[in-house]
Amino acid sequence: MNGRKSDIEPHILREIMSCIADIAYGEVVVTIHDTRVVQVEKREKRRFDVAAGGKNALRGSLDRDPASHR
Repeated sequence: MNGRKSDIEPHILREIMSCIADIAYGEVVVTIHDTRVVQVEKREKRRFDVAAGGKNALRGSLDRDPASHR
């Protein structure tokens, strides 16, 4: 730590809290430069599971286990 105190502006805190409240699965990334928040990113995950007996069901590639498709 460099010993400097930096207050986060209220509108930035509201934006961060809004991103957290609006996301069910994923991550919120806060980028800080020289003790100041300069960017907030919301990365939301959407996965599709194979429906029982469904021919056209999708499954996200991140969830795919090649061994389970035999």
